[in-house]
Amino acid sequence: MKKKLFTILLCGIMVLGITGCGTGKQRDKQQKENENYTKELVQCLENELVGYLTTEEDHLMEIPLSEIKAVDHNKIEYYKGSYASEHPDNRYVIVYPKNGTYDFDVMKDFDQYFYSKFPVYQSDFVSSITIYVHSQNNDIDFNNIINKCQISNDMDSGKSIPSKTMNKLKDTKKIVIKSSKNVLGTISNQDKLTEILNTISSSKQYGDFFLCDGNGFDFELYDKNNQLIDTIYVWGDGNRLIPSSIHSGCSYYSISNDLDLRRIIEEETNYVFYSILNFGDYDKQKQQFIYNDSKYGYYLNSENTNEILIQFTLNHQIMTLKYALENQYISAEKVVHDYPDILVKR
Repeated sequence: MKKKLFTILLCGIMVLGITGCGTGKQRDKQQKENENYTKELVQCLENELVGYLTTEEDHLMEIPLSEIKAVDHNKIEYYKGSYASEHPDNRYVIVYPKNGTYDFDVMKDFDQYFYSKFPVYQSDFVSSITIYVHSQNNDIDFNNIINKCQISNDMDSGKSIPSKTMNKLKDTKKIVIKSSKNVLGTISNQDKLTEILNTISSSKQYGDFFLCDGNGFDFELYDKNNQLIDTIYVWGDGNRLIPSSIHSGCSYYSISNDLDLRRIIEEETNYVFYSILNFGDYDKQKQQFIYNDSKYGYYLNSENTNEILIQFTLNHQIMTLKYALENQYISAEKVVHDYPDILVKR
């Protein structure tokens, strides 16, 4: 049986302190402010990307929207595409869909444009704006760019973790990282422990309203006698946490020192943050061989191997799954375990 399978990356945004209530004039004012904010954000993103992709010898050349095949222009509110004249493989595209609404059938054309030209590229998403980039090393730091461009709230107004709790955590000599009770790895290096404790200490709690989505990882902190001091619940975005000893309801603290705890997890364990992007037809009857190791052959449940992509969350790199396996970006066994409907072994 043949069916269409789409894997879509979604970005949730919560603005504290803003409700849907108010007069028509108030709502119009808020909408106008959001529009101005988006324009300022887009302009800043463009300026930052140009700085990464061009040299003094370059000037920008336009990538017309018509070059992005099959795009429904009526569903695009803002588009900008450019490449460096002397380094034409250095290029970026910024897209803001109509009304800020993500439409897979529209946005997939931009992915197809990039993966048809380059084996690896990068992409990220902020405030309904999608960014696509290809550069020489595909190592652009999106977090740095976005942090420079986003309008931030007053970060000094947040509430810190109680000093009594933090004083207790200072005795940590070992951290065990778990996911769904499965041990992913153990950290005992003092420099790394200090980095994590500083990150916990830097976190702040803002307001009284929280997204009740639940944590994804447990950081168990042990003292020199191997006694459990506390467990830090860490959310899947790597930016929210709370000690279990003070956890109640949906509350959490947001990290304010720019460290993403998912990087700690990847550095210290075998865990990899990634997603499969499927732009083709899911069809078990048309399995295609793509890779083999010393024990098994691996097959995609798809007719076109170029339309099954993998996106690595932390460095924002995207490539075909075939390319990722052949170049050892990820193990075939892991993908089989995580996505048995996409990749099979035999």
